[in-house]
Amino acid sequence: MIARLFSTLKTMLTSPYFGFIEGHSHLDADQLKTIKGLIGDDIPDIIKKFESNFSTIIGQGDCVAYAAGRMGFYDLMRLLNIKHGDEVILLGATCSVMSNAVLRLGATPVYSDIDIETYGSSLFGIESCINDSTRMIVAQHSFGIPCDIDKIAKLAKLRNIFLLEDCALTLGSKLDNTVVGNFGDAALFSTDHSKPINTLTGGLIYSQDRQLIDSLRISRDHCNQLPIGKQYALWRRLLLERWFCNSKRYGSMGLVNLIYTVLIYSSILTQPFLANDFKSSKFTQDYPYPAKLPSFLAQLGLYEIRRWEANMKLRIKLKDELLILFSQSVLMNNIPAVYADDSRVIVPLRFAWNGANGQSYRSDISKFIDVGWTWFMSPIVATKEPLENYKYVSGSCPISENIGPGMVNIPCNIKENEHEKILSKVKNVLS
Repeated sequence: MIARLFSTLKTMLTSPYFGFIEGHSHLDADQLKTIKGLIGDDIPDIIKKFESNFSTIIGQGDCVAYAAGRMGFYDLMRLLNIKHGDEVILLGATCSVMSNAVLRLGATPVYSDIDIETYGSSLFGIESCINDSTRMIVAQHSFGIPCDIDKIAKLAKLRNIFLLEDCALTLGSKLDNTVVGNFGDAALFSTDHSKPINTLTGGLIYSQDRQLIDSLRISRDHCNQLPIGKQYALWRRLLLERWFCNSKRYGSMGLVNLIYTVLIYSSILTQPFLANDFKSSKFTQDYPYPAKLPSFLAQLGLYEIRRWEANMKLRIKLKDELLILFSQSVLMNNIPAVYADDSRVIVPLRFAWNGANGQSYRSDISKFIDVGWTWFMSPIVATKEPLENYKYVSGSCPISENIGPGMVNIPCNIKENEHEKILSKVKNVLS
């Protein structure tokens, strides 16, 4: 206990200390005032502008925004009449909220194994899961790395199965000069606080199918807003992360989150996030599902989109700098070869690798990175429930199960003037 307390205090005093959430320290007083003034309002024009601006990052299609990406996923499946007896193929390295959305409809999630070269969906893995009950394939791009989506799209078209690209972890990346999200029938994007564009919570469904988008928008417009108490809780969380989620104070986030959790369980504070979405059952909750994206978060998203082009270039720059470091170390063979693949433009959410000594490296980098947010150390993350609750069969995704414990992640949301700081620390670990 004393050692743990000492470790916590040491982390609190560590600076710089890096995490996977970028607080909104760049927002000025006028922007904060504008955002706060929209809490509780339902302003369609702001939502439409956010949807339109976001879609231009991806391509010629359009978007429909929700309070979370999984809510858009759920609404899309509902629109396609996916129900009991139907199967939806998910990646065997996904978040429990995706499984939860399938289970809510009475359908069955089936898990395809990952591609060890991309950490995303595998053509072979998906093909081995298809049967007469398969209604949808969800092909996931992990960490910003495009999976072999061109081949998966051909398979889905051949088998006449709806293909949804899961781009929750990937924005702006390209395969053969085509931005991911444009290969499938539709694509899912997330804007929660750990994703490329941070609106704390939120997500969108994108498609070039105008009829599909129009139908989704009608359905979404009939959804309810998040309760006003939940919206104010999100506002308070925005201010908290704005203060702590930067390299100077990120070391204190562990203690801050512990205190925050105690206050929530004591009913002193309202849980800001959509926490019940992670459960495999007991779908009753204190917010509507699906729900609209609050207007104040859409306005936050508009401010973030203005910064995206510059942030995208910084992420690519940091990835290239990390590749140079790794090329000079014995760990180069642990780095996915696709990082150097000319057919892919990778805008990294995280720089990821795996190896037998992954736990040791996580321990080393924990001195300057919040490794508690490492993905995907097991199939179906963000749950403490047995994975069989999500219809996962042990051994069905052997690659995911095997490499998960060795996963290591480095955040790529680092400001340009801090690149040298994190690169120096990573170099020390590698040497």
